[in-house]
Amino acid sequence: MSEDFSLYTYVKSALPFSAPGAENADAVVLGIPFDGTQTGKTGSRLGPTSIRIASFDLELYDLETRVDLAGRPIYDAGDIDCVPGSPERTMERIADTAARLPCVPLWVILGGEHSITAPIVAARAPDLVVSFDAHPDLRNGYMGVKESHAGVMRRIHEHGIEVEVLGVRECSLEEHDYAAEHGIPLVAPDEISSYLPPKGKRTYLSIDLDVLENMNVGNPVPGGLTFRELCATIRTIMSETDVIGVDIVELCADTTESSSYTAAKLLYKILAYWYEKRG
Repeated sequence: MSEDFSLYTYVKSALPFSAPGAENADAVVLGIPFDGTQTGKTGSRLGPTSIRIASFDLELYDLETRVDLAGRPIYDAGDIDCVPGSPERTMERIADTAARLPCVPLWVILGGEHSITAPIVAARAPDLVVSFDAHPDLRNGYMGVKESHAGVMRRIHEHGIEVEVLGVRECSLEEHDYAAEHGIPLVAPDEISSYLPPKGKRTYLSIDLDVLENMNVGNPVPGGLTFRELCATIRTIMSETDVIGVDIVELCADTTESSSYTAAKLLYKILAYWYEKRG
């Protein structure tokens, strides 16, 4: 295991891309194996490794877009060495590492629980965060913790960043009222085909895998999007906005489970759509 203490990162397995360094990459991938506030089923700390290992069984050529990811300058920076039992110190490490990442066109973050999105978004400073999630994650706090996976979109919105949530099918009254008061769209799965993203915004996509049906995640909810629906919506957003960051969070599967392959395939589709937009 190699370590880079300037970034608080270590490398156990890396995605099969060949960029020699982050500075010359189009995209930088960073894993954040943290699940210290996760409720329901824990284990999303396994997500980055599970996605990376599953990716080796998938083709780098995308039939839909005709994009070949082989040889593209994508750099895997490894995983942040999170602090067990301390969400506060882990968030500090995430923020510190994000501040040191090169400002390349695209950041791709592999979680980990959804709370890790907040410090990454703060560093990336998009105009808009589009969150794909079964839950709005707009609670002011959960079980006494403000920096929780259940309140991550509220923290982001409180910092003046526009938020939209797609695929919602479970919501507390508190979250419903906050969304209504602040004009935050909560788009249900049966409304997803008519969703139109705001054009031209610098956009960050946050994908909680519980937005999909039948995934091994912390808080699964029935009635989710299909993989095709999710990919079609992401492709539309990619075509209409300037996507500068993406995360894939809440995967609790080990390396041999189908959910890991779904997450890895989603990663490759996102990269293919992004390169399709760039031409």
